Amino acid sequence: MRLWSLMVVVLVGCGTPTGEPDASTDVDSGTTSVFDAGVDAGLVDAGAQTDAGLPDAGGGVDSGVLIVDRTNPQIYRFQFTAAAADPDAGTALGNQVAAFDTRVAPRGILVVYLHGAGAPGTCGSVAHEDFLAFRGFHVIGPCYSSNYGVGSCGNDIGGCRLEAFDGMDRTSVIAITRSDSIEERIVRMLRRLQTLNPQGGWEYFIVNGQPRWDHIIVSGISHGASTAGVIAKVRPVVRAVMLSGPLDTNQAWLTTSSITPADRQWGFTHSVDTQHMGHLAAFTALMLPGTPRRIELGASPWNDSHRLFTSVDAGNSDQSHSSTQGGPRTPDGGYLFGPVWELMYGAN
Repeated sequence: MRLWSLMVVVLVGCGTPTGEPDASTDVDSGTTSVFDAGVDAGLVDAGAQTDAGLPDAGGGVDSGVLIVDRTNPQIYRFQFTAAAADPDAGTALGNQVAAFDTRVAPRGILVVYLHGAGAPGTCGSVAHEDFLAFRGFHVIGPCYSSNYGVGSCGNDIGGCRLEAFDGMDRTSVIAITRSDSIEERIVRMLRRLQTLNPQGGWEYFIVNGQPRWDHIIVSGISHGASTAGVIAKVRPVVRAVMLSGPLDTNQAWLTTSSITPADRQWGFTHSVDTQHMGHLAAFTALMLPGTPRRIELGASPWNDSHRLFTSVDAGNSDQSHSSTQGGPRTPDGGYLFGPVWELMYGAN
């Protein structure tokens, strides 16, 4: 870890971060400085340039080349509603978030981070997304319909999650249009971000009008973790990261065949969380590699297990449940769970 940190300092040079987002940023507060939804939102329009080492493909949609302008290195943060990106959006209209850091070399991978159940005012995890952006990922947190569960969907929670994902009619319990689906929200977010931040090359992650899934990591917490697992079943994602979930105990979707192999999927849960045993059962049903490993009793990569948990003091059950996306800070302002996230997202 020390060697990696030293390399980052050398790469980004003076005036760049020391390895973590600003320690004063509150986890999930939704109050960090952002660029609003207005076109260009005060950004410097430097024009599209290829990043170092990438051929100049001329930019544009479906070019097959990620074009990023890093001439003005900084972290870009954005918030805008689904309605600002798509006038046909009708539900889950909270603030969607995005982040991208040009102080580090881009990985060419988009992380789609899915929030938990309910209708949050700000979707996603600002702290988690900043952490990933600093490691070269493009990151977005779309708002999506998540006000359903096993209690309402019964034994067809998989059908509910799929309808919320792609907007195709599968159940009478929920009614999700394509504009309100996760998949379309991703496309609309990327198009709006390309307008707001052409320096970021956001439309690289769209191909033929659909998300470029083989360059996307899908992740989420709680309800979002379960949905991330469902998406990995039906789309060829780079990785699936499930935090404090899934919890769809004994549901059929857990054991169905998966387009994304199990060795590209990870789960992380907290032992104080009352849902913990359900999470471990889901890891087993998904056939994630390895056996449950407590992170405090080892070091990354924890015997190559994809079933990770912690017992670090993070408060009560609810606080422990949410801690997997933020969690305790280290004395130097970093995140205690940083090595876990780096492993799961392939950033270590």
